[in-house]
Amino acid sequence: MSKYAFLFMDDGVDYQGDPTPEQQKVYADIFKWFEVNGSKFVDGGAELQPTRTATTIRKGTGKVTVVDGPFIESKEAVGGYSIIEAPDRDAAIALAKTWPGYGIEIREVLE
Repeated sequence: MSKYAFLFMDDGVDYQGDPTPEQQKVYADIFKWFEVNGSKFVDGGAELQPTRTATTIRKGTGKVTVVDGPFIESKEAVGGYSIIEAPDRDAAIALAKTWPGYGIEIREVLE
């Protein structure tokens, strides 16, 4: 069995405020997905605060720069993560395809 990081992509919608009925349905579907697939997770992971709370540190040309917010401009960012265990990459992809949220990046964890 291998471990894979599921990096849950955030579509840029602020779910922290007053969610619409559509947003509430997405969250209900996501909670159900975690309930159904719970046995595959070896680390519960966590939802991350919105990108507006990010701080980015970059090193280059001999100096360190600290920037409030995400460093790159993007309409999507990592919104949370979990670690799953799967027999192979194909099994991890099959599980990711059932994700009811916006998107997932899959990365194998180095052991």
